[in-house]
Amino acid sequence: MSANSRAEDSSSTVSSTVGLRSGQIAVGEVPRHVVLDVPLRVIAKVLFAVLVFTIAVSLLEHVRTVLIWVGLALFIAVALNPVVVQVERVMRRTWAVVTVFIGFVIGLLVVMALLVGPFVGQIDRIPETAPQVANRLARNPLIHRLDQHYQVVDKVKAHASDLPGVVFGAAGTLVNGVAATVTVLFLAAFVLFELPQINELILSQLRPTGAERAREIGGHINRTVGGYVAGNLLISVIAGVVAALTLWILHIPYALTLGVVVAIGDLVPLVGATIASILVIAVAYFAGGTTDGIIVFVVIMVYQQIENHLIQPAVYRRTVQMPALVVLIGVLIGAALLGILGALIAIPIAGTIQVVVKDLLRERAERIAAEQTATPHRPGLRIGR
Repeated sequence: MSANSRAEDSSSTVSSTVGLRSGQIAVGEVPRHVVLDVPLRVIAKVLFAVLVFTIAVSLLEHVRTVLIWVGLALFIAVALNPVVVQVERVMRRTWAVVTVFIGFVIGLLVVMALLVGPFVGQIDRIPETAPQVANRLARNPLIHRLDQHYQVVDKVKAHASDLPGVVFGAAGTLVNGVAATVTVLFLAAFVLFELPQINELILSQLRPTGAERAREIGGHINRTVGGYVAGNLLISVIAGVVAALTLWILHIPYALTLGVVVAIGDLVPLVGATIASILVIAVAYFAGGTTDGIIVFVVIMVYQQIENHLIQPAVYRRTVQMPALVVLIGVLIGAALLGILGALIAIPIAGTIQVVVKDLLRERAERIAAEQTATPHRPGLRIGR
């Protein structure tokens, strides 16, 4: 290749440029700077969006507690609504709501009394009974070995008089919890009263076909959530009765209260029953001895197998059907967001999402099938030999 041709090639390479408003930059060169011409309107829109997002996050942070209360109230209302519908067959909606809600509040108060009553009754006796309890625990082989290394019994005796002050120091938190519970209950009652009007208001904003579909989805969600709550309560009551009877036969103190603890723990999917069972087994072991602890352990393990393989499938057959992995992820997310309450409502919320997603997927499949049916089949050309 001649020198002239090489010079022509190099000159053509240099003259190959990329057009930018800032000037002509040759391909292969490293530009010193590039000026981007962004309209002022775009910058204003971005800044406005960031400002709105920041304000929204700040407002949500301030009203987070209220939103949690409203969500819990809505969940309770949806869970109680199937019972209200059944009672509504024999009385008006208003009286049905009042009847069901009063029964729910009475049941809640009974559970709280069973849990709090023995606890409060023993607070004043802690300074008197703690030394005797410590001496009895010291005779336990496991506690004796721990006491030799860490002086557990001496520390319990020394701080026994401080326990009532620590317990009553949480009175402010307890009062706040009671106020929040009362607020949620009132909100749930108002939602129950207005639930039909809320449904009609939402459906009136939709087209007839969309309203019918939304009504069907809403009914499915009500059945799913209500069925799950009712089934979970029934299973928890059975678990609590089994635990309470076992502890009562073995003469373990506070058998009824511990049975309620098992029932409440069983409400939390996957992990609640295990935690409550460990607590009950520990109480039986320390209060009754090794034999009682082993008996309670065997009874609870046998019941858990019966519950997992017989009771739960029979109760949940017509309600929420989800893989165990989805259940575990839902419980973990709910617990991370709202603690125990989040773990309790995680499965119904996941079931609701599952119902909506299934309906959307079904509609999409029907639309695709209709389009394939409407599109005429065009056979391709076949070339034979």
